[in-house]
Amino acid sequence: MILETERLILDTWQSADWTELRPIATDVEVMRYITGGVPWSDEQIRAFVDRQVELHSTQGFCRWKLLEKPDRRMIGFCGVGLWRNMMEPEIGWWLERPRWGRGLASEAAVVALRDAFERVQLNRIVSIAMVANAASRRIMEKLDLKFDSEFENEGFRLVKYAMDRAGYAGPSGKHARFS
Repeated sequence: MILETERLILDTWQSADWTELRPIATDVEVMRYITGGVPWSDEQIRAFVDRQVELHSTQGFCRWKLLEKPDRRMIGFCGVGLWRNMMEPEIGWWLERPRWGRGLASEAAVVALRDAFERVQLNRIVSIAMVANAASRRIMEKLDLKFDSEFENEGFRLVKYAMDRAGYAGPSGKHARFS
């Protein structure tokens, strides 16, 4: 199963895809708002990819592998996963640095959010970011997620935004037209 936008393909993962994610997950600047700048180990990258494979198989959703058209090169991920030990599905995104600032994360997030509410029928989706991550917070707001709370985890100040399925505008609403 894949999802598509004008510029992107959101595809399912294969275990071997971890090597394509490695340059992104080991980039200190990409990881600045994820781990405070600490790159992931190969073991962490493999475990992340394997979790996405399992999550899609068992729950029908995942943090989709992002491929840029037309060459289908991996540039990051976007979609719904499970954040840490929270039981609420959480939408998130990472992009390689050369793709920042082009609206690609927003474009992918619109499609991933639609899929999670319409096909998967999730009732509530949250999104979590460091307080200082203004770019991710802007995406959350563009998606029409609403501020829910501020909290601390592992020494980082975080914000949580949320949306219930009842608040999702659907195909005729804002989310279908957002780009």
